[in-house]
Amino acid sequence: MHKDRIKAVICWALTVICMIIIYWLSSRTAAESSAQSTGLLERLIAIFGDNFFTDHIVRKMSHFLEFAGLSFLFNISIYQTRKKADCIISVALTSLYAITDEFHQLFVAGRSCQISDWCIDTFGAIIGAMGFWVIYSAVKAISKKKMH
Repeated sequence: MHKDRIKAVICWALTVICMIIIYWLSSRTAAESSAQSTGLLERLIAIFGDNFFTDHIVRKMSHFLEFAGLSFLFNISIYQTRKKADCIISVALTSLYAITDEFHQLFVAGRSCQISDWCIDTFGAIIGAMGFWVIYSAVKAISKKKMH
């Protein structure tokens, strides 16, 4: 029982760390955020050319991936706490955090609150939960086979 509690605390700590990183990234001004994306953006521009589309994809994909990861961590934390998978709660918590993230950006120079970003974040949360569910189901099936 004690080991389970330690696992849950570690999982929740990782989830909170992910939330702090997202908050920190959202605290960066538009200029700082743009400079941070430059490396990947330069590679994409070399392949696809310099246009709005390449810049847009990098920014939106980062939103998607951040929140997919957060949802995955929420799922693991919930499972470690309750010993039961609950993807709906993890998506709801991640989507709620995405709303607070967008609101936070209203107060950062050059950033804005966009419903489209919240939608992308929530879609990332759904995909993160689906990824968890696939892994969870596979592990459960393998464990069941080993028992028989």
